[in-house]
Amino acid sequence: MSGPLELWTATLIAIVTVGGIARTVLRRRSADVRGPAWRFAALIALQILGGALLYPTLFPPSVATPPGRLVVATHSAKPALRASGDVLVALPEAGPLPGAVRAPDLGSALRLYPEPGRLRIEGDGLTPRDQIQLDRPAEFAPSPAPRGLIALTPPKPLAPGERFTVAGLVGGGGGVELIDPAGAVVDQAAVAADGRFQLSAAARAPGLALFDLRLKDAAGRTVEQIEIPIETRAQRQPRVLVLAGAPSAETKYLRRWAQDAGIALNLDIDVGAGVALGDPPIPITRATLAEIDLVVVDDRRWESLSPGARTALAAATGEGLGLLLRPTGPLSAATRRDWTNMGMATSGDGEVHAFRLDGPTNLELSRYDLAQAGRDGVPMIRDKAGAPLAAWRPRGQGRVELWIVVDSYGLALAGHADRYGEMWSELFSTLARPSDGPGVWVDGIARVGQRATLRGVRGPIPGCRPGWRRKPARRRSGGRPRRPRRLLAPPRRLAQGL
Repeated sequence: MSGPLELWTATLIAIVTVGGIARTVLRRRSADVRGPAWRFAALIALQILGGALLYPTLFPPSVATPPGRLVVATHSAKPALRASGDVLVALPEAGPLPGAVRAPDLGSALRLYPEPGRLRIEGDGLTPRDQIQLDRPAEFAPSPAPRGLIALTPPKPLAPGERFTVAGLVGGGGGVELIDPAGAVVDQAAVAADGRFQLSAAARAPGLALFDLRLKDAAGRTVEQIEIPIETRAQRQPRVLVLAGAPSAETKYLRRWAQDAGIALNLDIDVGAGVALGDPPIPITRATLAEIDLVVVDDRRWESLSPGARTALAAATGEGLGLLLRPTGPLSAATRRDWTNMGMATSGDGEVHAFRLDGPTNLELSRYDLAQAGRDGVPMIRDKAGAPLAAWRPRGQGRVELWIVVDSYGLALAGHADRYGEMWSELFSTLARPSDGPGVWVDGIARVGQRATLRGVRGPIPGCRPGWRRKPARRRSGGRPRRPRRLLAPPRRLAQGL
């Protein structure tokens, strides 16, 4: 009883009940013939029960019922039995659902039904149009993942020899394979527990190429196969100067790979006594090095360089030139001191050790026991044990790197020319002077009716002037002002939409 009305009602019911019991008792006493005792007791009990039930009938107890939900159906939402009080709203992407109210977007649905205190989103989820700030707690009930490819992240345009990655999401588990245009499997992996995968390969000649992504189930049967377009754009040929103290198989295969990759490589081998091999020598001066993007020099040739050439290399490196230091054995004290002055302090005795590369290339190669001693070095190209095979550090506007692999050409001899090219492409692209990049590309997959994002845009887009403004209407003499022309899509809006 929470108020005076309920108190007075209960008192009145009690008085009436007591009066009814007293009346029944008096009638039994005054009666000449009395009925059975059980009948009298039943009458008394029924009056008490009637009085007790009358009060909750007039004032029923308040029962806490959960408020209804606003159920928003998106694409792939399935018909289901809804709870009492739920309101079902179907967005334009949802299929036909019995009893659903159609809404043009989520904002309209929230304004149309403000009473439900909770929101439940069913199906594949909200599109970018409906990804707004919500005014109530929400839960997401995704539809069961379909079998096959669900999401895909294609690679951006690449440079020849650059490595690309294809990642995505699949339903149903199993494994995925990446197949090159020649039909060879270049990478394969098992699908993770959450359905994600990641494959990688190397781009080749400039142009368009179609790789195939094949999805297999746990039994090895092909579930789905799609084409992955790979665009390789020709870049400005980097100008590389290789300074060697003796001919070797490493310089031979490096030059062969550079020719295939379209890299302008000049090989200068000085064997001493005035004998030079390879291409016509280039004077090592500050002016000539300004026209070169990367210099590869070994310790033998470094020791034979003049002090002026070393000074020119140091100055050019500070101005953006890349310098790759390649030891060919244990370093002398003078070479260690010079390289330390260049910013590449080394540790280790320079002995040769065997190692294996990480990945499908299970080939044993050799490296020197040398490492970059400073803590500011950036490691790259690790072996199977995780030890770095190269490390670079900045020097002014350029970079200096130490490469300790002895016989990387063994990859090409063993039939792994792609892996060999990936390693040297990563070295060259990391050290060389920066180029203009791959240009403009579309981020993700462009779909009809959806906005797309352009990446790599430099400068104004043709036809889209960022500072566009509508000119005020000019008043004609003796009349009303001329109405400006209506544009279907002003350049400003076009630029924002892109």
